[in-house]
Amino acid sequence: MDLSNKIYPIEYKGKRIIYSDWTGLDDPKKMVEVANYTTNYILEKKEYHLLELVDVSNSYGLRDGLAAAKKAAELTKPFSKKKAIIGVNSKAKQFLLNFVNSLIGKDIVAFNSKEEALEWLAKDE
Repeated sequence: MDLSNKIYPIEYKGKRIIYSDWTGLDDPKKMVEVANYTTNYILEKKEYHLLELVDVSNSYGLRDGLAAAKKAAELTKPFSKKKAIIGVNSKAKQFLLNFVNSLIGKDIVAFNSKEEALEWLAKDE
């Protein structure tokens, strides 16, 4: 699987946002692979105060995949200023997002659409 298209910077309203594409992951092995790749991308860049958007639409977090997602959130936390997620469209995914947030002590904010998430990320606080 070519992972080079799974994480890349985008520009939105003059802001640089790191977009992670975790869509359509229904195999734990693939989810772990993408989680590790995108995490390493962030760690290798060593850039701080990142604005991040993760899209998990049509993905299913099985045990190994969820463990990888939790680890990714923990490892990238020091580099993140704001992190948004889209595709959390079920009670199970919302529960898991709340669980990850409670463990890492940082709010990853869920949005219904990419546009809403980008607006929030681009807004100065």
